[in-house]
Amino acid sequence: MKTKKLNKYLIIGFLAIGFFSQSISAQKTGTTTTTQSSSQSTPTNSQLGNYRNEKADQYIPLESEKRQVINSELQATVVELLELFHDAKQSHWNIRGPLYFSLHEALQEYSDLYLKYADLLAERQLQIGNPADGRTDTIVQTVNLPNFPAGFLSDKQVLELMTERIFTVAKRVRQRIESTGKVGDEVTSNKFQDLSYELDKQVWQFRVHMQ
Repeated sequence: MKTKKLNKYLIIGFLAIGFFSQSISAQKTGTTTTTQSSSQSTPTNSQLGNYRNEKADQYIPLESEKRQVINSELQATVVELLELFHDAKQSHWNIRGPLYFSLHEALQEYSDLYLKYADLLAERQLQIGNPADGRTDTIVQTVNLPNFPAGFLSDKQVLELMTERIFTVAKRVRQRIESTGKVGDEVTSNKFQDLSYELDKQVWQFRVHMQ
């Protein structure tokens, strides 16, 4: 009787050990499968869009030797327009004096125009196969304009500061009309002409307040 019970317990024990071993094996296999599945589901660079398809370059509307020259002119103008946008908003918020209302309203219109043309010229950079860079660090490092003062500003200060800055950028844009035209990019040159008209108009509108 005792021998039968002992055999029964041994059989149960062996069955339990076998089941336990199978469970551990299944868990390991499941972990391996999950790991493999996870690694397989990780998107590749091409799936994320970080790829380079040189065959598509044939659709860029300018020859490769012209692109860098044009892009440099576009990038410089985008940075200057973003700086003018910040300067106009800073003036718009902090201006004081008898001319407050008229200048306050004009500066809002000017800031909107700067953003409009910054976006248009940045898109032109993409059209000719280059990325646009409007980061704040890039603006600070490359804009080549004096620092704009903080705090409240009198209407006279705003007129002098903004007129000088817009006039400086307008001169540079006129030079870029010629340089991009010589390279053979009439489209960019025409966009610079449109911007040039708007900047000259702003300089005139501010200038008459001081004459």
